[in-house]
Amino acid sequence: MFKLSRLKLKSSQMLGLLILSGLMLSQAAVAATDLVNVYFLPIEEAASIARSQLSDSGKVAMVPSQHILIIDDDSAHINKAKALLKRLDRAPGQYTAYVSIEDVSLAATRSLQASAAGSLGQLSGGWLQVQLQSKQSHASHRQSFQLRVSQNEPGSIETGTIQSFSRTARLWLSGYGLLRANAVELVPITSGFHITVLQMIGNTQLRVRIVPWMQRTQARVEGQQEMLIDLGRSNSPATPPANVANMRLNAQPVMIEQPVIEIAGAATELIMPVDQSVTIAAANREAELLGGALLSRFSRIGKRQFVIHLRVAKN
Repeated sequence: MFKLSRLKLKSSQMLGLLILSGLMLSQAAVAATDLVNVYFLPIEEAASIARSQLSDSGKVAMVPSQHILIIDDDSAHINKAKALLKRLDRAPGQYTAYVSIEDVSLAATRSLQASAAGSLGQLSGGWLQVQLQSKQSHASHRQSFQLRVSQNEPGSIETGTIQSFSRTARLWLSGYGLLRANAVELVPITSGFHITVLQMIGNTQLRVRIVPWMQRTQARVEGQQEMLIDLGRSNSPATPPANVANMRLNAQPVMIEQPVIEIAGAATELIMPVDQSVTIAAANREAELLGGALLSRFSRIGKRQFVIHLRVAKN
């Protein structure tokens, strides 16, 4: 009898422990709701990051107008989501890009292309990274620019307006819809470059993307026009109007700005040291055609080559 009572006591104790542990687990997994402010990440990207840390029953709602996430889950999973967002939701890097463009002696760059010391590697889009010596370059028509950029946000420089193109350049630009190949009119086109710092590699290098762009400067005029001519009087409709009859023109013109067209075939990317200048030359393919178009406003075309000097410093 004594042994039986002890067995019953132990059974009741075990049952109590199981109930207590169950209550503790249920309290740990109780649903909770938290609001999380998102400061720098796109709200959709932040929601995706938070969702990756939640349980199968967890939910994320976005409030784009206030840049807030509403997270529903147990406290442990919510804390995991908040911790990861805190690590990733940071201000993008700020940089200053120093850009110089010029044309140099074609003979100098061609000798560098054949030289292992002068040529630092082929780049996409037909560009060549080179190391010019000051006595070799004989540079002219230099333009310098400075712009502030945030990481992954393109900055833009405008290099000038061109009106006269060679036949080769006109045919090439017609492929981008900027000109008609057989037209003879002088269409002013402004040009420039988009520069984007894509990635900081360690603390010493940057990955940078350069995309040339062009835009016709003449706005397109669209709209509705109608011409009203005096057709005579209502009391004598058979009488034609006089030679001095009134005429009225109704017009509602709309000025439409021409789009900026990126010259994607001449875009390039390079990895460069922080706060050190690199030089790239428009050596062949699309970059060479771009350089010929940009230099067409100057003389001695065919004897000069377009180059870009770029230095990017971290702020």
